[in-house]
Amino acid sequence: MAKPEKAKFIKAPQALRQKAVNFQTGVDLTLTDEVRSRIEAVITESADAFSKDVLDKLREMRVQVKAAEDDPLSRIFILTTISELAFDIKGMGGTFGYPLLSHLAKSLKDFIAELALPNEAQLEVISIHVDAMYVVLAQGVRGMTDRLQKDLLDNLGIAVSKVRDPV
Repeated sequence: MAKPEKAKFIKAPQALRQKAVNFQTGVDLTLTDEVRSRIEAVITESADAFSKDVLDKLREMRVQVKAAEDDPLSRIFILTTISELAFDIKGMGGTFGYPLLSHLAKSLKDFIAELALPNEAQLEVISIHVDAMYVVLAQGVRGMTDRLQKDLLDNLGIAVSKVRDPV
């Protein structure tokens, strides 16, 4: 049996730290009013893009649900698209401080994952999820502490359990 080698410690180079801070052209480590305002401007711009992106995804979900209502044969094909859109919204909601939006998107994604060919009632529950996300975005609901928000998630869970496919 071979004798194990002695552990070697390798000192990490400072290059990564220098790239992160970028001492030549990057942000200084001290936050001046100018630097702070530049950072706030980037955050505000990102938040505006977030709202537009989520709204676009919700509109696409509505288009998909409407198409499925009008054509029962297309129902199976909308599930993948809506699931991907819900996944995107879930991540975006968490990133930009909309935990309720994330919870609603996760609930929708989890519900869709269980479906094979959605019936009318299941399409309605999908639509309710989309409508709830619209309201959260339009009202700027950022917290999760309000009793009303908990009730919304609980009641949505009840609706999901009532129309769930039998296993």
